[in-house]
Amino acid sequence: MISLISQLATRRGLTVLIIAYLVVFGAILMTLGQLKEVSGGFGILDFDQGYTRERVTEVLGSYGERGFSLYGRIQLLDIFNPALYSLIAAVFTYILWKGRGVDWLCLAPLLGGIGDYTENVTLFLLARGYPDVSDDLIALSSTLSLIKNALLVVGLLPLLVGLIRWGIGRLQRS
Repeated sequence: MISLISQLATRRGLTVLIIAYLVVFGAILMTLGQLKEVSGGFGILDFDQGYTRERVTEVLGSYGERGFSLYGRIQLLDIFNPALYSLIAAVFTYILWKGRGVDWLCLAPLLGGIGDYTENVTLFLLARGYPDVSDDLIALSSTLSLIKNALLVVGLLPLLVGLIRWGIGRLQRS
């Protein structure tokens, strides 16, 4: 995986990743706006910091047929979103730590993407089974949501430390 990330650590590689991410995330935001209109202002559970049965019922119950169709589109786009944002962060992390003997740090941002994928599977199952969803699935999905957020933070630490080191180096040279 480090080899793939190093191959993407070029101006062209980053440009392709960023453009793809902007297209995918832009489509998600556009569809999310439509979903909020249809659902009376409710969005998606992905952005919640954990949730309860009541919250799941509130959000998914607001969708209706059109809302579930829009949410299905968001879930389809969300197949690409975690891979793109975590690869972009991994490439920047690789660039910031390249040649320091800790190339493996570039793998850290992938943790958030992996966490996002695991949460997305349970959100798909919740939406597919709604309104007949088990408390266990809701609890699992909610827990995975919290884990995803923690993994995003942990995964971005090497990038943030690398940016701070880079900034300090730039200040010392000037």
